[in-house]
Amino acid sequence: MPGKGIAGRGDAESIAIQVLNFIVADVDRIIQFLNITGLQPETIRESATSSHFLLGVLEYVANDDEFLKAIDQEMQIRPAAIQLAIIHLIQESETRPIDKKIDPAPQLPRRNLFQ
Repeated sequence: MPGKGIAGRGDAESIAIQVLNFIVADVDRIIQFLNITGLQPETIRESATSSHFLLGVLEYVANDDEFLKAIDQEMQIRPAAIQLAIIHLIQESETRPIDKKIDPAPQLPRRNLFQ
């Protein structure tokens, strides 16, 4: 959304989805994202329907200057637009009830590689 203002929740969510697509397009970025958030690959698509999740995505990248630079260079989404989208989603979350809770996917058994 270069050169455009953020008119409201729809624009803010659109930016968040673009940023999420940027994250999942790179293996290293998605692994780091999953490790930090504790999400599983199977739950991202369902989680992405929550405005609270999208707010979390934006807050995640807003805390990393290198991430912001990469998004600015590759997607032409300015850090200021990300900050404005965060503000819109925070304001929206304060006036809306929390989205329904998403049941976590069942955990797959983990193998011990050292046996």
